[in-house]
Amino acid sequence: LGMSSRIFDNGILRVSVPEGWLIFNGIDSDGKASPKKLHIYKDAQTELDIFTKAGITVCFYGKNEIFLSIRALYDNICDLEPFECGGHLWNVYTCTSFGYPYTMLHSTHDGVTFQVMILTENGEHKISLDDTDVRSILESIEACE
Repeated sequence: LGMSSRIFDNGILRVSVPEGWLIFNGIDSDGKASPKKLHIYKDAQTELDIFTKAGITVCFYGKNEIFLSIRALYDNICDLEPFECGGHLWNVYTCTSFGYPYTMLHSTHDGVTFQVMILTENGEHKISLDDTDVRSILESIEACE
């Protein structure tokens, strides 16, 4: 890990957050903050920046939870080659949602699934799967169990 990263650990998920990125819990379907859903946004100052910046959402599904692919809800789906990163074999596709471009990844191992949604472009803010910061986040994702 470079000096410019910090480790975020909420007891469920552990991830390395590069300097200049903001991390915070996402909201579950009941509107409550959930430690199983993390937003990691580049150049964000507050949680409201998810509406104006590019970033990554990491969702965790434990052994007793059902992961349902929401792929059918998106447009312009394009499958990419699966790749290994951080000890996970990631299945990948690109798509658009409400006109926003995303790169979607998921990996299942030992009954545990991680889903990673990368909002690659929001206004003039852009990130990519090939960015060093994005790769370092992906490499670091792990369950705390």
